[in-house]
Amino acid sequence: MASLNKALLQTPATFLIARRFRGKINIQRPRKPHFEKQLLLDMTKPIYGPPRTNLPEYVFCDFHKSNAKKEIDNPFERILARECLDWFNTSKMVVFLHMNSISMEDKTPIFAALKKNNLHLRTYGKKIVSMAITGTRYEVVNQLFTSHQNIIFGQPNKADKMFKILKKAPQLVVMAGIVEDRLMSKSELVEFSKLPNLDVARSQLCNVLQSAGSCLVNQLNQNQQILVSHLDKHIELQNAPHSEEKSDVKESS
Repeated sequence: MASLNKALLQTPATFLIARRFRGKINIQRPRKPHFEKQLLLDMTKPIYGPPRTNLPEYVFCDFHKSNAKKEIDNPFERILARECLDWFNTSKMVVFLHMNSISMEDKTPIFAALKKNNLHLRTYGKKIVSMAITGTRYEVVNQLFTSHQNIIFGQPNKADKMFKILKKAPQLVVMAGIVEDRLMSKSELVEFSKLPNLDVARSQLCNVLQSAGSCLVNQLNQNQQILVSHLDKHIELQNAPHSEEKSDVKESS
């Protein structure tokens, strides 16, 4: 066995073990890389341009044109815009509301009460309203829209009922309205709601016109009545002596 071990080659035992970087890696002051590695790092180093705020506007002309969003024609939006325009044309009173945070449980009774009084609460987005009223007489109300907006469509004689219903929901704030093709603020709408009914206003107008006519007739007949009263008095005074003479003759006889 010993002779066999001597016949085979034996691996020498190493007294030194090589260790990379002789211990810990120096991160603060790293060693310079090899020339070829440094050349590769310099070639692949990213180049950052100046900030966009310092560049002139003409540099971004082609950039904006190439990245401009293309509007997609949505048939459903056109249907909603047509419906919104029909509401504007058929309603004599249009009220714009600003809706704060409100739950559906609080909004449903208000919606039902408005519906019961023939007042229709609708919600439309800015794009739908812009498609509907652009180029019409209602185009000025585009400034009231920033996002989804609540609109009440109805008749002017229901303005008082509308304010009574909206008192129960302070989250719905009235901003402005259109009554008989006239844009009104909130204060003007409140004053309009306090006006009497059309039939009552017509009866009041008839009374005013009738009183003016009767006053004119009385003033025209006043002089004639005074003259007639004076003539009657004069006749009574002329007939008075004859009646006294007749009474004296009867007494003497």
